[in-house]
Amino acid sequence: MTMTHLHLLMSLQLVGIAAFSVSGALVAGERQMDWFGVMVLGIIVAVGGGTLRDFLLDAPVFWIAQSWYVAVAAAAALATIPVARWAQKARRPVAIADAVGLAVFVALGTRKALEMDTSAFVAVIMGVVTGIAGGVIRDVLANRTPIILKKEVYALAALTGAILYVFADGYGVDPAFSLWSSIAAVLVIRLLAIFYDWSIPTLKIDPDEGG
Repeated sequence: MTMTHLHLLMSLQLVGIAAFSVSGALVAGERQMDWFGVMVLGIIVAVGGGTLRDFLLDAPVFWIAQSWYVAVAAAAALATIPVARWAQKARRPVAIADAVGLAVFVALGTRKALEMDTSAFVAVIMGVVTGIAGGVIRDVLANRTPIILKKEVYALAALTGAILYVFADGYGVDPAFSLWSSIAAVLVIRLLAIFYDWSIPTLKIDPDEGG
């Protein structure tokens, strides 16, 4: 992978971390948490998925060696406080940035699992976990239904990107191409869902109609 690609990937990571952190801060604001709660939820969204992945893979937790992840997440969360009212209205820009973070973290999580010689199935799961687990933890702490259990095309986008990465890697495709094709797949699917309001059909059962 060339230095240009590495620099671009690092930039995308920063955008993704900041976006995830902002989303956590906004949820904290909706629940009227104090500033500490804002920071905690922001950090959890940004590093929660990668932390769970590393525990499951029995690998060193990534942010312990690279503490800047936590620092950036905390700073982004706290920076949201003075502009919270505007950010609350700017749902689409935040969702777009969040999509970038999802795409990057899914690809990186899948790559890390493959580099540790896991099976293709485990690599896919680890990619999805890296992308979505932080948001699940955030929603549970905020007493909300996790976004992956709603009708939004979110987990499905992550799953598609992880599978694509594994297939490309399995066929001996250039690692850089595998990474960027996975990122592109998740990003395109998620952005289309945002702009065209795509959703997954929901199961609706009227409890009053039970036998």
